[in-house]
Amino acid sequence: MQEFLFALTLSVLPVVSNFIGAMIAETLPTSKQTLGLALHATAGVLLAIASSELIPRVMIAKPVWATILALFLGGAFFIWVNELLKLSKNRLRGIDINTVSLAIFLSIAIDLFGDGLMIGTSLTISPHLGVVLASARVVAHIPEGFVTNVAFKSQKMPRTKRLLLLAAFIIPVWLGTTLGYWGLRGQADLAKLIVLAFTTGALMVAIAEEIIPEAHQTQDTNWSMLTFIGSFAVSMLFSAYLE
Repeated sequence: MQEFLFALTLSVLPVVSNFIGAMIAETLPTSKQTLGLALHATAGVLLAIASSELIPRVMIAKPVWATILALFLGGAFFIWVNELLKLSKNRLRGIDINTVSLAIFLSIAIDLFGDGLMIGTSLTISPHLGVVLASARVVAHIPEGFVTNVAFKSQKMPRTKRLLLLAAFIIPVWLGTTLGYWGLRGQADLAKLIVLAFTTGALMVAIAEEIIPEAHQTQDTNWSMLTFIGSFAVSMLFSAYLE
């Protein structure tokens, strides 16, 4: 039980860094250029996570077709959920927010769920591995928290509701940690990789179909592209030196 409590504590780190990014957004004026830079940074960080850490782990599975199928189903799942968000857009009460903002929130929640899943499962292998993965997420989630809060502010959402939604990110990361630690503890590696592949597929669709297209709808400049590749490179560098 002490190890599980340690896993829950460790998985809070990405949520804390996400909240730090959101608080930075609270102090800066909202503009299309700021939102565009934040979206490009988020896309770069998430793409680096998917390409350097998630996909390589998925591809070591035996048989590999099982994890590739799970990756496809994860992407299809995100598409289905996104369609539900669009259908329910006009039925939301008390929150003046559009589908794009909800999609951004959902993509970050999926990412945090994947973080919790990796932290929980890695701790069943080695405490050191769990600490390394959690530490790698601290920097990655600062721009994510920033862009999420900027998106909420751009929709004129009240500050209290923004903070409540940001605090709600603790739910997916703890769900992922619990599933990874208890649900997959003692299971074969293939089962763990299938679940990881599913979350990877959902995250990849969120990047390609929601975050990047929305980034190009803002005030797009050369600085935006530099922010994208810069955040990608920094995330790769941070991850490489923590291995």
